[in-house]
Amino acid sequence: MTATKHKVEILAPAGSVEQLIAAVNNGCDSVYLGLDMFNARMKAQNFTLNNVREWIDYCHLYGVKVYVAINTSLKNEEFCAAVKLLYEVYKRYADGVIVTDLALMRIAATLPKPFDVVASTQLNVHDAFGAEFLKKCGADTVVCARESSIDEIKSIASTGVKTECFIHGATCVCQSGQCLFSGMVGGNSGNRGLCAQPCRKLYSPNGSSSPIYLLSARDLCGLENAKRLQEVGVSVYKIEGRNRRAEYAGISSRIYKKLFANNFSYSREDELELAEMYNRAMTKLGYLEGENFGIIYPHVQNHIGVPVGKVKGDGILAEKEIAKGDGLKVFKDSVEYCGGVAIESGIGLIRAEFDKKVRDGMEVRRTTSTKLSKDVLSARKTLPIRLEFSAHSNQLATISAKYNEICVKYVSDFLVEQALTKPTTVDEVLEQLRKSGESCYTISDIAVDIHEVFLAKSQINLMRRNVLHKLTEEIVAHYEKQFDDRLSVDIDSVDVDNFKADKRDHFDLEDRFLAVTCYTQEQLKQAKNSAKYLIFKPQVINSSVLDDISDIHCFIDLPSFSDNEYLSELLKNRKFGIVCHNVGHVELARRLNLPYIAGSGLNIYNDAMVREFADAEAFVYSLELTLNEIAKFANHSGLIFVDGKLTLMKLVLCPYKVVYNCSCKNCAANMPLAYTDELGNKFEFYRRRDTRCTFELLNGKKLSVVNKLRASGRYLIDYDELVLAHYAKINSGVIDDYVENAPYTKGRLFSKVN
Repeated sequence: MTATKHKVEILAPAGSVEQLIAAVNNGCDSVYLGLDMFNARMKAQNFTLNNVREWIDYCHLYGVKVYVAINTSLKNEEFCAAVKLLYEVYKRYADGVIVTDLALMRIAATLPKPFDVVASTQLNVHDAFGAEFLKKCGADTVVCARESSIDEIKSIASTGVKTECFIHGATCVCQSGQCLFSGMVGGNSGNRGLCAQPCRKLYSPNGSSSPIYLLSARDLCGLENAKRLQEVGVSVYKIEGRNRRAEYAGISSRIYKKLFANNFSYSREDELELAEMYNRAMTKLGYLEGENFGIIYPHVQNHIGVPVGKVKGDGILAEKEIAKGDGLKVFKDSVEYCGGVAIESGIGLIRAEFDKKVRDGMEVRRTTSTKLSKDVLSARKTLPIRLEFSAHSNQLATISAKYNEICVKYVSDFLVEQALTKPTTVDEVLEQLRKSGESCYTISDIAVDIHEVFLAKSQINLMRRNVLHKLTEEIVAHYEKQFDDRLSVDIDSVDVDNFKADKRDHFDLEDRFLAVTCYTQEQLKQAKNSAKYLIFKPQVINSSVLDDISDIHCFIDLPSFSDNEYLSELLKNRKFGIVCHNVGHVELARRLNLPYIAGSGLNIYNDAMVREFADAEAFVYSLELTLNEIAKFANHSGLIFVDGKLTLMKLVLCPYKVVYNCSCKNCAANMPLAYTDELGNKFEFYRRRDTRCTFELLNGKKLSVVNKLRASGRYLIDYDELVLAHYAKINSGVIDDYVENAPYTKGRLFSKVN
């Protein structure tokens, strides 16, 4: 199937009213925003149900679409509220919704069109397998995982879904939707919109005494590759940044809109303006080529601005024009040293104030341009209209306003007076009618029909204001006429229980069992008599490895960013099952008719999500849920991960390239590699490979609850002979005296995430 062509959309962030206004007035085609619940940027100002319709109407006046994000992981007690919120934004005329929860996606897909159901980047779709799965769930648009290559994006577009890619802004070091770092270490889950960004902290490689930003990814600038994305079928170009300043949304909207209008031509000035608004050092390629050199910027983890000069005495020897009030940062050897502000305007030697004592020759960068900010925030998008004014004595005056094919008429509530002395002139009427003031209109043409009448200026002005107000209402109504069917949709009509899993309250003792993840062939042999489900998680997945275990019935744990075309051929006609960590894996299992386990990467948070994988042999409860939250599931048949290596992040980029400056040809993966944070916590990497390498960042302390958990259950553990024996006894009703003496963490099993 060839990619379906869609109109290009520049999709801008609207984390606040100010950001929305700036984006719209600087040329975006659509905005995405969140309300004060269930959105992945809960730290933004956001909107509410009370004010969002006003701002949806504002966008629709200019023909700008609005997508509302309801894209967090939903706990069972939150699911009904999320469904209600979906209906509320639908009835407030949002153009679409961005969702992560698959059950919520199915519900959204049942609502009468037009209504665009957008599958969030959190679903980690990087190929046609994932896109096809989401199409069946009702997704109209799929947001590609940030780590997707150009060929993978092309394969997504080839399925016929509207394809959306990030074009500008912050990138995550972790694979889309696969990060547990913030939730595990601090309780504020990125999957629930509260990421504390532990990736932006300092880490020391292999115990070095010089910590750097080893997990802090550069910002993406897509000016150079926008054309390539369009050529492979991308139609929605998403600007990241709902937590950033309003000016950022404005300038990025303006420049990317201009880029497409000018046939992908851009200037050095465009690059500098984007960088000046916000950048962590830019990457132009990201992951598009499948390689990932230069994704990490180890020197600084926040906005670095653009170079403007050097420190000279107590001021700046400015190489570029600087304005009073411009925000500055001083750098020493590529590392941020202090902040500052310009206290006069000019070029050459100008005065500035700095936070610390500075030395001559230090680099000065501008991080806030007062001129650029004012220019962006003062921009106003206007609609060209024609006015016709008519006034004849002893009749009602009329004024009409026309925008494109939309025309409205306003009739005065007074009779026009015949002039007794000096009549009102045409020029006097024109003068008042041209005063469109702060309205959204540019009056391109005015026709005036008067003869020997007197009109007060206040009367003309009132008629102008009234007709423009009426025109505004009519333009919005014309846009929203397509949504008239929504008025008949009953918000209470949806049967939420219909989307939940079957209730299973009672289990006999035999329903308690173990699933064991093994890393070697020998572990598989040791565990097979003690576990119902054997899971094999080798570093390398190829024919040779699978041939060696062909006589063992087990499930192959797949890398979450896998080459599914390769795996499709590799697993065909074999008797293995697979552990699925994203929706593409599930599609793979169903195509090959393989048994599968819905793994931890699917982040199953609620009963409704369980139903989406009703054909699975088993499923794993989200690692961000507590035992108490799991106990509240109607479906108690899932697996609880209680012991083993705790994966905090999954990476497509190679950390060995970052630390050892190596390449695939001179791979250093046989070298030791661990990161240590400022508190002395250690994190190690586990490499996976199918046709390419991916990596898992592991918590230095294993997950263990053996010292606290004594109840039998359905448990998932990593292979350990003593731990396996312990849980086998627990499930047999025997309480032993085994304790964990190695350093461990209880994860979130007893402490819930926000």
